Amino acid sequence: MTTETIDYEKIGFADGYAAAQIEMLTLGTNRANDIEKQRLLKVPEISKRDYYSGFQDGKNEYEDDYSMNAAFGFDL
Repeated sequence: MTTETIDYEKIGFADGYAAAQIEMLTLGTNRANDIEKQRLLKVPEISKRDYYSGFQDGKNEYEDDYSMNAAFGFDL
């Protein structure tokens, strides 16, 4: 029998990246905060710190990607 482990940091990263994209597309309507709150309800208490860390990393990664694309004139 195998046990399945969930990497909440990776899940948080993907959610954070997507939330930052949504935030940019909706012109800052704080949808990212809504996504984070909804997902945190489903994350076990012991893994909330990992999820939050991944979420913040994902948001930062998107912001970095967006800044680099804007700096080099790529189609956003």
